[in-house]
Amino acid sequence: MTAALLGWDPVWPEVWQPDYQAAAAGAAESGFFRAVWDISGAADELEAGADVWFTVPGERAGVAGHGVVVSSPYGFHDEDRRGQRDQPVLVDIDIDALLPLEEHIPLVHLPPVLAGLCPGGGDLTILDSSTETDLRHAWARNVSSTNGLGPALLPGSLPQAAVRWSLTSRYESDPDAARIALAHYGPSCSVCGFDPETVFGREGAGIMQVHHIVPARLVTDDYDLDAAVDLVPLCGNCHAMAHSGFPDPYSPAELRAMLAAQGVSPHAAHVASPGPEQLRAEADARALLGLGGRENDWAARKAAD
Repeated sequence: MTAALLGWDPVWPEVWQPDYQAAAAGAAESGFFRAVWDISGAADELEAGADVWFTVPGERAGVAGHGVVVSSPYGFHDEDRRGQRDQPVLVDIDIDALLPLEEHIPLVHLPPVLAGLCPGGGDLTILDSSTETDLRHAWARNVSSTNGLGPALLPGSLPQAAVRWSLTSRYESDPDAARIALAHYGPSCSVCGFDPETVFGREGAGIMQVHHIVPARLVTDDYDLDAAVDLVPLCGNCHAMAHSGFPDPYSPAELRAMLAAQGVSPHAAHVASPGPEQLRAEADARALLGLGGRENDWAARKAAD
């Protein structure tokens, strides 16, 4: 499928282009920001499902973001251009990744063939399949090494045919909230104590996930996340196990009770068990939320087996 580079000058945008900062904030907050884009120069070449990358011009030119065309091309009636043959042709684009301007990928970090293809503000360049593949690899290599997205799939790192859309918790995927929770609790899993940086070295830093302990039935439209209370660090295994609980996710205390019932003891060289303050914080959070504990069930069940 055809892909394209779309020029976007954040300082002097075209009148039909959205504000860059607003689009970046919207994509970070909701997962995508929908924009209407003028593709009059390539109306017959871009179709729904096509990947697009956004480039910024000027002295610091480079690639700044990614999006997906989500509509077929359509026209827009412009009274000022009535009777003219160059009526604008538009598409809807879901912008799913837009880097801060100081973090975009400079041309020097891109394959040489791409350096000469980056369009100016408002312009576009259609990419052949080989160049698209080169850009996709350069994008994934440069962005995934700098933005700390962790295990989440980086938008644009795979062709659209290889991905599927799914819902995820905004609270568990908010990097700012995760930083607050990890600063409060520390970098170790609240259940098994696994510390990825201790095991893997610096390459393991930043991969710890956070779990939202507030059940869905208690999340209302006016709910306001308290990252230091409502989020706890969990490793990937314990996080998956937590969400297997029904009707409410298992709490860290319940998961620790399961481990104890199985006689599982964390290896002290690889993990750091939750301290008294962390345990009290978890208990206080569950009390504030009015959640009862099921942790005693696991010991009773084990004794009955």
